Amino acid sequence: MQARGYRVFDFDQRAADFSVDDPRVVENYRSAHDIALRVVVGSITTEDLRTAMINYRSLLVQVQTPGEKRVA
Repeated sequence: MQARGYRVFDFDQRAADFSVDDPRVVENYRSAHDIALRVVVGSITTEDLRTAMINYRSLLVQVQTPGEKRVA
C-alpha cells in the first residue's frame, strides 16, 4: 500500500483514504483488518483467513495509483 501512496501506519486514515478513492472497497478492507487483528488472539478459522485474503485482494484490484490501469 505504501508503494501506492497510502499511509501504512494508521488504519483509520487508510480507510478514509480508500473511501475517497473507491468507497466500495472500504467495507472489505475493514473486514479483512478485523480478521487480521483476531489472528493475534488466535480466534480465527481457515474460512476467516480465506475471507480476509479475498477482501485484501479486492482492495488491491480496485485501488490503483494515478495513471495505472485497473486490473481485471
